[in-house]
Amino acid sequence: MTASVATVIAAIDVRRPGLSDTKRNLLLFFCQGHQLAHSGNPLFAEPIYATDHSIELGDFDEKPAGDPLTAGELNTVADTIDRYGDLKPADLRCLVQSSTPWQLAIKSTLGPRVEGAWLRDWFRRPDETEDPEDDRPTQSQIAAWRSRSAAR
Repeated sequence: MTASVATVIAAIDVRRPGLSDTKRNLLLFFCQGHQLAHSGNPLFAEPIYATDHSIELGDFDEKPAGDPLTAGELNTVADTIDRYGDLKPADLRCLVQSSTPWQLAIKSTLGPRVEGAWLRDWFRRPDETEDPEDDRPTQSQIAAWRSRSAAR
């Protein structure tokens, strides 16, 4: 079972209390994308929808539910806040709107749902994962760590 979006919101609120709903929801887009790119599994179960100017979440219960976040998932939340938390909502919206997942969803004839596979692929692209100016591990470093762990 996956955590609920309310569980992830609670984790965000611990690290960055007092965020507006708009900024928090935009950060959830990045949390979900990075988690999908890193693990292949969603951070939360609820859907994300593209709107004309931003994103919104599907209906959700405001009480945390589902599984608690693992240490790795909490790291995804913390890393996302470290990376994007100081940006203004307008800047976050620009990043979201420039992303392929948002663009595909906004143009979809099936509805504006942002599909997990689109997020995963967008956040795995080389521009995102192989930035030499970024302190995060590259995909090749992650693969090497995984193979060493599996060999133990």
